[in-house]
Amino acid sequence: MQGKLVRLERPADQDYELMAQWFGPDSAAAVMAATEGDVVTAEDFRKLDHTGGLRQFAVRDGEDRTVGAVHYKAQGPVGGYVLGGAIGDPELWRRGFGAEAFDLLIDHLFHARNAHRVTFTTALYNKNVMRLVTGVGFTLEGILREYFYLDGRHHDGAVWGLLRHEYYAAVEELKRTDPTFVLPDTIPEADKAEARRLLAEYITSPTGKTSAGLLLASVAAADGAGQPAEPSAQP
Repeated sequence: MQGKLVRLERPADQDYELMAQWFGPDSAAAVMAATEGDVVTAEDFRKLDHTGGLRQFAVRDGEDRTVGAVHYKAQGPVGGYVLGGAIGDPELWRRGFGAEAFDLLIDHLFHARNAHRVTFTTALYNKNVMRLVTGVGFTLEGILREYFYLDGRHHDGAVWGLLRHEYYAAVEELKRTDPTFVLPDTIPEADKAEARRLLAEYITSPTGKTSAGLLLASVAAADGAGQPAEPSAQP
């Protein structure tokens, strides 16, 4: 998944080592991301990823450096996901890396994995995320009173949600206002249309074979050969 500033890739072994450093209990990124701190080793992150407990992506910048990580996991009914992650080095915060990384992840969930809703929770002491999320279309769904603990006291958390129709409404608005915006399709629409045209040509050609066509041919052959005559009734 490629953006203008960063791209998302499946982690390599060295990325799990970085995640363990960034999201340990006392790290700056873990504090701002409000992680629970119970996943602390590279092997912990690797096992979670490989078993599907978290689906993780390394965030790489234009110089091919791993600068952070984002993840999602299924939550609630089918189509529900919760997001998480952060940019690891505080020196790289507020450069747009994290915002674009989450944009790419959200695009992936709605546009490639048929998500119905995505949510995330942030601590109310995180002013950077508050600035970001209040301007990108998420809805505040609830306040978790005294949910996080930091600096000797509890802090409230905020739960944010985005629904599928809200995501695509935002996409249409971007298309209208930004001529350079292109929805990140895996396969271009022109290629999809060409594939359908090729299939239509095959179906209508004399040599095209389909299960329905074979069935019709077998029925026609049986009718042409005629059915065995019924035995006549005896007087």
